[in-house]
Amino acid sequence: MNTKNSNGILYRLLSQGKSILLGLSLIVILQLNVSSVYAASATLNMKDAELRTLIETVSRLTGKTFVLDQRVNRNQKVTIISQHRMTEQEIYQTFLSVLKVHGLTAIETGPVTKIMQEQQAKQDSTPISTSEHNLADTDQLITQVIKLNNISVGEVQIMLRPLIRQQGQLGVYKQTNVIVITDYSANVKRMIKLIRQVDKESSQEIELIPLEHASASEIVRILEALNKNAGPKVSDSEKPKFVADERTNSILLSASKSSRVRLLNLIKKLDTPLGTNGNTQVIYLHYAKATDLVEILNGVGKSKEEEEKKKKSGSSRTARRSTNNTSFSIEAHEETNALVITAPPDVMRSFEDVIRHLDIRRAQVHVEAIIVEISENRAKQLGVQWIFGDQGNGTAPAGIINFSNIGPGIGAIGAAALANQRQDNGSTTSLDNNGNPVTVTNTTSGDNGVALAQVLGGLQGVGIGAARFAQSGLSFAAFVQALASDTDTNILSTPSLTTLDNEEASMIAGQEIPIITGSQLGNNNSNPFQSIERKEIGIKLKIKPQINEGNVIRMAIEQEVSSVAGATSADVITNTRKIQTNVLVADGSMIVLGGLIDEQIQVSSQKVPILGSLPLIGSLFSSKGTTKVKRNLMVFIRPTISRTEGDIVGLSRKKYNYMRALQLDQQAKGIPLMPSSATPELPEWDDNLSIPPSFEEVMKKKREALEEDDN
Repeated sequence: MNTKNSNGILYRLLSQGKSILLGLSLIVILQLNVSSVYAASATLNMKDAELRTLIETVSRLTGKTFVLDQRVNRNQKVTIISQHRMTEQEIYQTFLSVLKVHGLTAIETGPVTKIMQEQQAKQDSTPISTSEHNLADTDQLITQVIKLNNISVGEVQIMLRPLIRQQGQLGVYKQTNVIVITDYSANVKRMIKLIRQVDKESSQEIELIPLEHASASEIVRILEALNKNAGPKVSDSEKPKFVADERTNSILLSASKSSRVRLLNLIKKLDTPLGTNGNTQVIYLHYAKATDLVEILNGVGKSKEEEEKKKKSGSSRTARRSTNNTSFSIEAHEETNALVITAPPDVMRSFEDVIRHLDIRRAQVHVEAIIVEISENRAKQLGVQWIFGDQGNGTAPAGIINFSNIGPGIGAIGAAALANQRQDNGSTTSLDNNGNPVTVTNTTSGDNGVALAQVLGGLQGVGIGAARFAQSGLSFAAFVQALASDTDTNILSTPSLTTLDNEEASMIAGQEIPIITGSQLGNNNSNPFQSIERKEIGIKLKIKPQINEGNVIRMAIEQEVSSVAGATSADVITNTRKIQTNVLVADGSMIVLGGLIDEQIQVSSQKVPILGSLPLIGSLFSSKGTTKVKRNLMVFIRPTISRTEGDIVGLSRKKYNYMRALQLDQQAKGIPLMPSSATPELPEWDDNLSIPPSFEEVMKKKREALEEDDN
């Protein structure tokens, strides 16, 4: 029965008279009480109802205003089965649970409640709470900020991650040791309870333990080695912590009470004096060179002696071991790379500490240099040379027009031609066996063209000659030479080198050529000899890297590229490009060391005065040449640091496989005229590979592989 029906009954009773006024009043009171009860509770029973219908019903019963996100499907089906009446608060909590089941949530923003998908709700204005009290066991999505007091957020994050729902979020801020959780209120409340169970003050205390005989750093090293085997049952926060104070030779110990008692007893047993007689040790080095450490350790030992002398002479600090003898001896055994040290215990501990810090694996640096040179050379030459004379009674020339900027001179060509001619040196008359006179003409032949061949061998381009030789009158010869050359050069060189940090290394790939440095004749021009010096020609690379903080490499580098350009009458001509500099470059980065961009144009002209300037025919008495040279040169380097064995093995594997790929490519092309010949081939890289394999080993493996295939 509702309020409207009650009012109707009241109206009919009043119309019948006042006689039943008392009964009417009783009915009104009963109806009003029933209405108030119905307004405070209701029963929700829905089967396959639309979400929109549920939202409208809850809004009418609770008086809340809902706003639906456009991405929410309003027509999706929901089902609620209930057998008892619920209060307004229970109705709203049931509504939140229905939304949670369907991947939705409600975010209250002032008087409005927004309904949206969980994924979007995490990024929306979820309520933020810093109080851990009065959290309800509801399906309301909230963001809780939790401050940890005793344990690190990293440990709690690992513990809580399995408890967070898939749609929830867990974040940490290590600077303030704060953890932020976005999840449903009931789950957040459960996690807070768990956090407070583990976020308790530690029972660890810090204690300073002075040592009398042992070295603090050595004792800490032993304790840390033992602490590593504590097992997974002990958390990081509960594990003992040790710090060595070298200045006071003390140990700072942080541990629980039971651990401190155990560790103090162990430290007491380790801190015992050692005998000074026969205290000799042989220390085998792993990475450092024994002879290099001898000088360093001698310096350390002398410093300890000076320190002990000051203490004995009445220093303000009383030495604990003032009676110890600090004499020592250090010898290097190069064959085993070991140090033989005899010293008192305190000095021996100092030596061991220094050796432990110096005998470490040093980083290596692999340097790749890239040298690029691109050049263009264009040249053109054209000239006419003349020689003429009167034969008469002699052969001396009457004139010559010779130019030096083009080919061999016509004078040299003419002289070589004359040397090749047959010459008559006169005749002699004698009697034969019968008494008859016989005349013999003495003739000598020329040099068979040797001189002419040498002169014409230096001719470049095209040479055309014309000549007139007469017994009387004018004889002449003309020689025309023309040359056009075009040379392009593209050179790429990539030398590479690996060396230890702060160690110099160099390489050269080229050849040695003889250079004449002097000559000398003996007495009367006899026994001549020449002094010759060998000069290295090719690619040279010299480096000395130094690794600084932040993997920045300071490198002293010297790069040289030289080649033979040609020869002159005196000796050969060499080209040299050289850079010597110091640079800073990051690991794996490339830097340009320097370069050269050069462009030259040379124009030469030689001519006969007056005749060479005449129009039309002036070219017959002149020689012209033009040369254009353009050269571009750049040098780059890229260093790479290799700190571990894996780094250097990876680099070596890369270079090894590159060379093997080149071999396989050449093998696929075959050997011309020798198709059945075997070519060397590197085996595939593996961890058991021995480098370098011999040619016989490689061929043996190939034969064995072929036999296995045949079988």
